[in-house]
Amino acid sequence: MKKFLVLVVLSGMLSNLTFAQDLTFGAKAGVNLSTLTNNDDYDSRYGIHFGAVAEWEISDKFSLQPELLYSGQGYKRDLEGRTLRGKIDYLNIPLMASVEVMNDVSLMAGPQIGINLRAELDGEGQEIQRLTVNDVDASVVFGIQIDVDASFFIQGRYALGLSEVRINQEEKHSVFSVSMGFYFD
Repeated sequence: MKKFLVLVVLSGMLSNLTFAQDLTFGAKAGVNLSTLTNNDDYDSRYGIHFGAVAEWEISDKFSLQPELLYSGQGYKRDLEGRTLRGKIDYLNIPLMASVEVMNDVSLMAGPQIGINLRAELDGEGQEIQRLTVNDVDASVVFGIQIDVDASFFIQGRYALGLSEVRINQEEKHSVFSVSMGFYFD
């Protein structure tokens, strides 16, 4: 009976904590500058990203920010006077921990899993070719967020790939991104 009462009291306390937390949903979009590491022949490729974001406020200074984003990544390469573009696009799922370090300025970090949506090589005067890439990409992401007001924010991030992108290559993603977003009321 004592264990049951303790369980009921703890459950009540945890449920109050859960309901006390703020959960806000929003959207964001921005640009990427990406390439693959360990290959000096590759240049950066511009792409876009957009998707849904949520913010779960744990305390006044700490929150978790899960996201679901389409992200256009890859690389560019000049070969014999032609520009080739490796288009490697993902459905990225980052989970960012955010700590407010100054008023309206937060530092962020967390893991990211990407599910490959497209992998092709496109270039001047050639047919599109399929690139052989791994289906899942793992990265660690670091960034900063500036809250312009209660619902509008700007972010800058860097994603460092942890897993091999192309099969049997030592190449990993390197992605800088800048975003703007808003939270719904």
